[in-house]
Amino acid sequence: MVVGIIAFLTFSIPVFIAVRKVQKGNPPRKFSYVIVGLLVFHWVFYLVSGYALLPTNIADAVFIPVWLVLCVAGAITAIYEFKNNKVFAIPVPGLTIISLLLCIFIYGISKM
Repeated sequence: MVVGIIAFLTFSIPVFIAVRKVQKGNPPRKFSYVIVGLLVFHWVFYLVSGYALLPTNIADAVFIPVWLVLCVAGAITAIYEFKNNKVFAIPVPGLTIISLLLCIFIYGISKM
């Protein structure tokens, strides 16, 4: 639980700092907020064992595809937002890459 809180704060605090620094220039797009929010929500849902509450066959069918779609959407958002707002775009690929690596790691462990 403590690790989850630390991971959440590690990724959420730079986003809030970036948003405050950007007040002068172009604000991040709403789509970027949605994708970052979904990535953070998915992390929190995973860390609090939200998938354990679902039936096993549904959790197995939903977990990996949702995570991969969010990683692809995060990568697209990072590229798209880098052109608009570089300060906001820096934490997004970090969260996306860590999510993708964790997804591949979990997928590999589940196939053992």
